[in-house]
Amino acid sequence: MKEIAENVWHIDDIGGAVNVYLWRWNGNLALIDTGLPWHGKRVLEAVRRAGFDPANIKEILITHADVDHAGGVRVIQEATGARVVVHAIEAMFFKGKWRRWPNWRHPLGLLIMPFYFLLSQTALRLPRLQPHMLVVDTEVLDNGLQVIHTPGHTPGHMSLYSKETGVLFVGDVISHRGGKLALPPAVFTPQPEIVKDSLRKLARLKNVQVACFGHGPVLAENAGEQLRAFIARVAPPPKRTRRPKVETRPGIPRQPKAQVDSPKIDIELKSK
Repeated sequence: MKEIAENVWHIDDIGGAVNVYLWRWNGNLALIDTGLPWHGKRVLEAVRRAGFDPANIKEILITHADVDHAGGVRVIQEATGARVVVHAIEAMFFKGKWRRWPNWRHPLGLLIMPFYFLLSQTALRLPRLQPHMLVVDTEVLDNGLQVIHTPGHTPGHMSLYSKETGVLFVGDVISHRGGKLALPPAVFTPQPEIVKDSLRKLARLKNVQVACFGHGPVLAENAGEQLRAFIARVAPPPKRTRRPKVETRPGIPRQPKAQVDSPKIDIELKSK
């Protein structure tokens, strides 16, 4: 496990091509994503080897409901008692009311559909659960991270940002492979135009120092400048008509408003 910024660690020794991060605040720990189903125990062991007590993991924040990001959530939650935090829209996948599919408009989408369906029901099945806390865009959590709704790859995808430290977790809305920033894979991104709206939202952040990706190495220097340059190239501002806000675009459900000075939504974790 490697420290990438103050109070932030990259859990890089679990195997596989997906990233899991550890965030510390006030002596408590939070995980950002959990890897594949067989990564849950490896994440806990990596936390122990780094000298942390897994019992101090109080929150598990899931950027989106792809099994390579949420597959280990049940194992980790049951071992630690941590509350599971997801965007209010993305919770529909975990509750079993929505199903994640490849982009059927992509040439490979229809081709891999049967294989994808088989895996999603067996080895790569998304854990079914009731998240403890549902969050929405602009909400600042007790752990200091701000929720940024960045849909397109999935409808309730969220990024997480620490304004105080300049650390940004982008999930899969941007990847970093082979030394290059890239859009999420088209075959698993059903709404690419909405992804561009999400990127423009990230480009407006003022103090990004470190960027943490779901896939690929961390950008630890001049991350904000590199992200803005990439976004300007792949998602330039619209030239003619002004699009409505991301949350009101066709295909993205309207999210509830953030509740100010009121209790968060706490739901008993149940398995089906």
